[in-house]
Amino acid sequence: MLTALRISPVTSLEASGDLDIVHPPSCIRRLRRRGYDIRTEWAYQATEPGRPPHRVGRYVLIAEPARIAA
Repeated sequence: MLTALRISPVTSLEASGDLDIVHPPSCIRRLRRRGYDIRTEWAYQATEPGRPPHRVGRYVLIAEPARIAA
């Protein structure tokens, strides 16, 4: 998830389908606890062509935790 977030925002559907993350909110929660600043925005995304879009979370990496030099 972190590698994908460094490239661009990721929706919960993309995380589940493309990244094989079973429960994206838990993954985001763990990253936040490690100091990553991740914003959740709301987006609408279709699951299949012709189906109505669902409201899903879109995660945006704002900042990474400060690294302490050894």
